[in-house]
Amino acid sequence: MRKLTANSRRALATLVLLVVVLAGLHFSGLALPVLISAAVFIAFVCWALPWLGVRWLDDIILGVRSWYWAADQGRFHSFGGVPLKIDDDGRFMWVDGEGLMRVLGKREPEASLAARFTGNWRRDADGDILMLRVDAVVRHLNTMPGRDDPRVQRLRRYFEREVLYPASQRRAREKAG
Repeated sequence: MRKLTANSRRALATLVLLVVVLAGLHFSGLALPVLISAAVFIAFVCWALPWLGVRWLDDIILGVRSWYWAADQGRFHSFGGVPLKIDDDGRFMWVDGEGLMRVLGKREPEASLAARFTGNWRRDADGDILMLRVDAVVRHLNTMPGRDDPRVQRLRRYFEREVLYPASQRRAREKAG
């Protein structure tokens, strides 16, 4: 069975909290009055102050979206529509092995993937995901069978240009400043 990610656990906790609140309202007999009051209030705002209602709705949607994605803010990477989890531990850049295999269109057990990248893998902070050093992945992509495949070459360049180079520039600025 697949383990839940941090976002999935957060969404599940939010759902459970919502169910508990709604069940409490139902069993206390307040569900119908609260629902009618909310509907009347929303209808009044939409009728009397549509610009305010739209602004509030936009603020609520933006707030919920920001809260939900706060853990991933500024760290989203994808290649060919496949999301990649990439971490920077201050020394090395790491990519999740499962995402890498999806990008390459291969299926390989984690044990053999870890064996291929001996000394260049670790588990993420939760201990769920196998993470591979990006520089070792680039070296592997340069020497693997099928390295001349255009998709493999684009992936290698993506790691070099979008992951490794910005990280090295960031570290150089941190050392200088």
